[in-house]
Amino acid sequence: MKRLLIYVHYNKNQEVSPHVLYQLKKMRPLFSQVLVVSNSPLPEQGLQDLEGQALVDQVWERANSGFDFAAWRDAMNNLGWSKLREFDSLTLMNDTCFGPIWDFTPHFLGMEADEQIDFWGLTNFRATKEFPEHLQSYFLTFKKSILQDQSFFDFWQNVQDYENVQDVINHYESGVTTYFLERGFQYKALFDTTQEATEGMLHPDFTYYNPRRILEVGLPFLKVKALDANQSIAPYLLDTIQIQSDYPTELIVYHMSMVNQPDSPYLLGQKYLSNLREFRSLKGRVAIHLHVFYTDLLPEFLTVFEQFPFAYDLFLTTDTEAKKAEILEKTGQQDNQEVFVTGNRGRDLFPMLLLKERLVGYDYVGHFHTKKSKEADFWAGESWRRELIQMLVEPSAAILTQFEEQPKLGLVIADIPSFFRYNRIVTAWNEHQMAAAMNQLWEDMGLSKTIDFAGMDTFVMSYGSFAWFRYEALKPLFDLDLQAEAIPEEPLPQNSILHAMERLLVYIAWNQGYDFRISPSPKVLTPFIDNKLLNLNGDLHPPTFVDFNYMGGIKGALKYIVLGPARAIKYILKRLVAKYS
Repeated sequence: MKRLLIYVHYNKNQEVSPHVLYQLKKMRPLFSQVLVVSNSPLPEQGLQDLEGQALVDQVWERANSGFDFAAWRDAMNNLGWSKLREFDSLTLMNDTCFGPIWDFTPHFLGMEADEQIDFWGLTNFRATKEFPEHLQSYFLTFKKSILQDQSFFDFWQNVQDYENVQDVINHYESGVTTYFLERGFQYKALFDTTQEATEGMLHPDFTYYNPRRILEVGLPFLKVKALDANQSIAPYLLDTIQIQSDYPTELIVYHMSMVNQPDSPYLLGQKYLSNLREFRSLKGRVAIHLHVFYTDLLPEFLTVFEQFPFAYDLFLTTDTEAKKAEILEKTGQQDNQEVFVTGNRGRDLFPMLLLKERLVGYDYVGHFHTKKSKEADFWAGESWRRELIQMLVEPSAAILTQFEEQPKLGLVIADIPSFFRYNRIVTAWNEHQMAAAMNQLWEDMGLSKTIDFAGMDTFVMSYGSFAWFRYEALKPLFDLDLQAEAIPEEPLPQNSILHAMERLLVYIAWNQGYDFRISPSPKVLTPFIDNKLLNLNGDLHPPTFVDFNYMGGIKGALKYIVLGPARAIKYILKRLVAKYS
């Protein structure tokens, strides 16, 4: 059979997500010809991936005018209608699904062999007051009986470039099925939802409101938007896919992290480092930066470094010439080692940034420092440092192996140290004090993605700023060329620019197109600790209660009168848009 696939791609970050490459690789054997139409600009690497792996026969970029239907129309016009009629079937698909989760070939061939139908799709939508019964347009296959008919040409030639996606849904997605039914053609859905129970569903769209059922019936594709729409059950959807299929769920985790934010709660459970394999030789160059303020702790790190099975260059920084001499006395002169005096400003992060010209030539960088907490209890710094060493320094070889195997991994941080599990220190109120500085740094770095840290309750951060990272993932921080005058002198105040930087690492990597992973803690602590510390009686006011003594006084109360109803209206409108989109 001579089959054609026209695949529409769109990515707001102007990249080709790995799940798209996987999808095309799995679909390619079914089709004689594959055309990809991108409604967003393709990066050079994305284009190379598509063409270099022989996943497609032709790639075409266009403006995102008219959405998918206009893109399919233009692709058909570009191919030529006489050429189109040479095919036995035409499949129209977009990149709004993950999959195939299970083998799709038997389903495809079964539908192809069914002589009772002329066109088919994956799912249908039952008739409602708003819409007629119709196939959902993310996957449509038309057989030769339709391709040879003038009505097929007429339909696509009349497709307009609507600017509102709802107009596309109203005129084309919900209308294409009726159009061909009225002309005597018959359709079928791989998963016919018209007889399914819809109790508890806001709208009878199973791809959006009931992804659990989608997996239960073994449909090989899961809509991308279903994960965000069902975050309370998303972890279990991912678990089901992991257990029941060979589909690599890291493709889902990466894509959802990139198109939304990297720290969505339902994704965090998937971000522990896993599949730690035995170390093998590295292709990338490795640098380690250790800031040594407390020289008595230096041997603790050197002992671990000496066990590393990989080559690395060590860059040591400290604040005085006397400490430099002491460091050299402890380490001796080493070919792979340099020691710098950077002054007592900027703690450990600013000295690292001062090494920009040294570190830029390395693929992977480990950043550590001799941690103590003079402002807090002895065990704050002591337990913190020991656990960070266990999570990020001792398993360095395994972490670097992960970097080599996962090209989209840009940052590895430690899990929350136990001191912050036993003590309620990192609170939403305190974290909010850093938001303004974080937003300012984001703007100063000229980062392309939009994020407002003031609208976030808390952040996923690298505690103590210990981290392993690809230099490219944090390059904007180095390129900031921060000056010493921008950093407060010691003693460092709370909520300083350094605290803001500590909280930004995950999000800078995200802006650069890299995901992060968490190295698990060696201390297994029951989550009941968090439950007891966070769920306090004093915090459990009814949701409508606002204590204006702490929220702006009279001015805050007046503002609340306006904002409260406005937010309620915004919520209602958002739900209505979701319902009818």
